[in-house]
Amino acid sequence: METNNNPSSDILRLFEVRTANQVLKDAFLTPDPIELYPPLIIQGELIILFADTGIGKTALIVQIGIHIAKSNYVVLYVDLELSDKQFEKRYRDDNGVHFEFPENFYRAGYSTLRKMPEKDYDRFFIDSLKESISGTNATVIIIDNMTKVVAGDTDSAKNAIPIMNSLTELKLDQKLTFIILEHNKKVDDWRPISLNDLQGSKMKSNFADSVFTIGRSAKEKSIRYIKQLKVRSAELEYDGENVLICELSKDKGFLGFKEIGKGNEYDLIRTINEDDKIAKIERMMELKAKGLSNVLIAKELGVSEGAIRKWSKS
Repeated sequence: METNNNPSSDILRLFEVRTANQVLKDAFLTPDPIELYPPLIIQGELIILFADTGIGKTALIVQIGIHIAKSNYVVLYVDLELSDKQFEKRYRDDNGVHFEFPENFYRAGYSTLRKMPEKDYDRFFIDSLKESISGTNATVIIIDNMTKVVAGDTDSAKNAIPIMNSLTELKLDQKLTFIILEHNKKVDDWRPISLNDLQGSKMKSNFADSVFTIGRSAKEKSIRYIKQLKVRSAELEYDGENVLICELSKDKGFLGFKEIGKGNEYDLIRTINEDDKIAKIERMMELKAKGLSNVLIAKELGVSEGAIRKWSKS
C-alpha cells in the first residue's frame, strides 16, 4: 500500500501563489465586470446599501432590481421586512391596478410553515438561500435586510462574520451578485453621511466590494440623495460634492426614485446652528484633552480640519 509522505498534500490551501505577470495574463482572459446598474451595481460583487428607516431604501433597491431583471438577469429579492400585503400595497395604484414586474424578478418571503431552528440559524438561512437560488437560477440576490438575517446584534462582529463569510463564499463559487440592505447608526442631520455610519461598519465594509447610502434632504420632505462611500471596480462618481439627487414618489402604482440632478451634499443637509456649534466646541475640547489629533476630531464631529483649527484658536 502506497503511503502519502506529504501530510499537507490533502489539506486545502488558502493561497494560490503566481508571479504578478502571470496574474495579469490570467486575468486578461476573463471578461471585465459588467455594470448592471451603473455606477452602483457591478456584476459579481457584494454590495451594501445602508440608510435610515423610512428613507426609501427598499423602494430604491426594488427599482434597481427591476432594471437589472429587464436586462435578462434573474433577480431574487429576499424580503425579510414586508408581509405580502404590505408589498402588494406599495405596487398598486388608486384604482387597484398592480404594477407589472418582469417575470424573471422573484420575491422570497418567510414561509408560513417555517420552523426556526433553536441553534445554528446562520447555516439554516444559508441553506435556505442556496435552495431558493437553485430553484430560480438567480444570479443577482437582494437581501432586505441584514438585521433580520443575523441572530443578535448586527454591530457584533461575532454575530455577523459567519453570514458575511458564507455570502462571500457563495459569491465567488457561483459568480453571484449580492446586494445587502442594512440600517445605519443614528446620523446627525447637520453632517455628511460616512462609512462609519453603517451598522458594524468596521467589519462589514471589509467584506463589501462597494457601499452606497441614501440621505434625506433637510429642506424638502420628498427629496433624497444617493452617495457612494466605497468602490473597487469603478470610479467613485457620487461623492459628497456630486451626490445624485432624486425625488421619492409614487407613479402609476410604482413607488420609486426619480432622478432630478446632481448636487453638493452640504446644500441638502441642515445648516449647523449656534447651539450645535457650541456643543461641537465642547466636544472638541473633550477630545483634545484625550490627546486626539485635529484630523481625528474633525472626523468624529463631521467637520473640516480647518474648522477645528479655527475653533481651537477662538
